[in-house]
Amino acid sequence: MPETGNNIADAVIDLIDETFDVSQSGSYHLSIETGLGGLSFCVFNTVINKYIVLRNYPLSATGGDAFISECRNIFENDNLLGLSYKSCSHLWISPRCTLVPEHLFDPANAAAYLNFNHGWKADEQVQHNYLRQAKLYNVFSCPKALIAFLQRYQPAMMFFHHATPFISSVADESLLSAKQRIAVYCYSDYMDIAVMKGKTLLFYNTFYISAPEDTIYYLAGVQNLFGVDLVSTKLFYAGSLKDIPPQVEIAGKYVDRMIECEPSGVVTYSHYMTEQLRRRFVHLFNLYGCVL
Repeated sequence: MPETGNNIADAVIDLIDETFDVSQSGSYHLSIETGLGGLSFCVFNTVINKYIVLRNYPLSATGGDAFISECRNIFENDNLLGLSYKSCSHLWISPRCTLVPEHLFDPANAAAYLNFNHGWKADEQVQHNYLRQAKLYNVFSCPKALIAFLQRYQPAMMFFHHATPFISSVADESLLSAKQRIAVYCYSDYMDIAVMKGKTLLFYNTFYISAPEDTIYYLAGVQNLFGVDLVSTKLFYAGSLKDIPPQVEIAGKYVDRMIECEPSGVVTYSHYMTEQLRRRFVHLFNLYGCVL
């Protein structure tokens, strides 16, 4: 028996739109996001282009078998995760990924690309996503045990890394009017930074942060590296923290054109899903666009 006692009552966020209909799950898309901080999922009605469910469960385990056990226990107790959906995707939150230009990518060498930068983990399986807008592949790894039990519940599950929707949203053609732009996403202990110039991805990396001031330190480093003018360049930000993260608040003193990042695409959301939640789960909400 699992050691944890997760059930629906344990969900920190449990939002279900009035239009949700269990009998219509075959026309819905299920997006799941897992990381060491929690497990979240949303349900998208592909007929009316509307997000109609958002749930989030905290996870206490820091990795290994205990983490898998907590995730498995949530699946066994949640009344929506076992339904039959039109399609399903999983988003893995992890600093471990490597970007490879499409003209250099060879699937047979995917593990070598990742291992060169991050080292080999015997308990993880190498995966890769193609980023059409940026014309590159994102190579990453995900725990084998997590992949195995997700596929048992949803055999057609597709797997993605969080950098895939992050970079895809920054590279979206709707933002080309901002010829040079920076995107920042803040987690509790690390941050992602991406720099786009026109249609070209100039830079992407993950930085560990031990204090809010680290944010401007890394932004300044990117500024020096690429000669980015933080006054004229648009900076898009989002984050998993509540309200305005202190990292962003500090950066705002140095960046004049900060824009709160919203999920891309022409979709609607249940009235329960506030702007703050859409920013917090922007990668999860943008995941379905990577599936298409």
